[in-house]
Amino acid sequence: MNKTNVEYKSLYTGVFSLNYFVQGINQSIFTTVVPIYILNLLGVVDTVAIASMGSIIMIPFVLKLIFGLISDKVEIGKLGRRKPWIIGATNFAGIMWLILPPILFSNPWAAYSIFTLVGFFVMFGTAFSDTSMDGFIMDICPKNLLGRVTGAVWGFRSMGIITGGLVILLLINIIPVETIFIFLGIITIIFGWLILLIKHGETMKDREILSNLKIIFKRKENWKVFFFSMFMAVVDGVIFLFIALYILIRAGLVNPVGATIEILDEDLNLYYPQAFITLIVSLGVLAGAFIGGRVADKVSRRVATFSSFILTTSALLLLLIPVPSNLVFILLIFTFIAGSSSGWSNSAFSSISGEYAQQYPEAPGTYLSLCTSFINFGTLMGLSFTAQIFSTASTLFIDVLAIYATVFIFMAFLSNIAIIPFLTLDKHQYEYKLREESSIKEMLKP
Repeated sequence: MNKTNVEYKSLYTGVFSLNYFVQGINQSIFTTVVPIYILNLLGVVDTVAIASMGSIIMIPFVLKLIFGLISDKVEIGKLGRRKPWIIGATNFAGIMWLILPPILFSNPWAAYSIFTLVGFFVMFGTAFSDTSMDGFIMDICPKNLLGRVTGAVWGFRSMGIITGGLVILLLINIIPVETIFIFLGIITIIFGWLILLIKHGETMKDREILSNLKIIFKRKENWKVFFFSMFMAVVDGVIFLFIALYILIRAGLVNPVGATIEILDEDLNLYYPQAFITLIVSLGVLAGAFIGGRVADKVSRRVATFSSFILTTSALLLLLIPVPSNLVFILLIFTFIAGSSSGWSNSAFSSISGEYAQQYPEAPGTYLSLCTSFINFGTLMGLSFTAQIFSTASTLFIDVLAIYATVFIFMAFLSNIAIIPFLTLDKHQYEYKLREESSIKEMLKP
């Protein structure tokens, strides 16, 4: 086994968290910073071109299964099977950021093509390093720390996704955006090299990855995990996408009329309140991830998961309470709880999926990449359902609060569907304490 001779240190969680945080920033910058940059550069933004760019640069995340197979199978010298791909991928992504400014200066009229090409390669490096680090954590992390470690790194990545782009937007007034691109490239490279501080232990010499993949697909228990992954993610996209806008409406900073939203003051800069709201969400995500992971490790995976269902449902319903616009702090408390519900549920899920992934020591990265595929599908499904419910509710109600209430109630119901596949899972497969107790009882038999 890969992790039998490795003593897991808290430093390792810090190294992983820094890398996941930068990964989150890399993902968010193309949806928040790049459109504004192109608008300032060219004076106009083609929404079709922006949409096309976004779809192309996200293609590497579709390849995560391939990345998982490579990082599980191929090792290079003494660096093992994870470090070469993590270092290589992060360096590749960082170099792309470093060469971006001079290319843009030379060809500003080709900004769309440049950002599309560079973005594709940045996301290629991000997706590859992300997959390899997922597998690395499974290689060396003991079961009694799995919930806390996976919860922490997921929380930091989410924090990077939520706040990264918005913070950069606020810094643009102080620092040239090209300088920010270069700085991002430098820290991407530096954080990638920090992976050398982590010991990887002995590795297996003979790994039949394709055989493991067939076994994974044939086992019914794994398909239960995959569907559990899908439904656990249906609310995430809604929380991250709609909460900030909803709080702006409730705070009276924008004027909603049905499905239409207008700025009350032409000179009002909404970046600052939006950045603050998303910061509150991300802090909630981080707190929920840490607490949920601790519950999963110290109490049980089952308790952590059921409590995540309760917290998510409560968070969505709390947002429906009518609060005067002058009591903004109450709205921010509800926002924090909504963020924490996402972090809590994902740390609970990560501890369970990690337990199953560790059952395949030859291919844990491959297993987690399959879970990620179902997570992405679940997020997409949640956003699609939300769009349909929002559109239908907009035709039935004029009051925007009634529209959002319909959406949040529906999402609360949809999120709890994950209970069905979860209850079908064999708890002995994901509760390491139960397996340890069973082993002790077996040893004590006369």
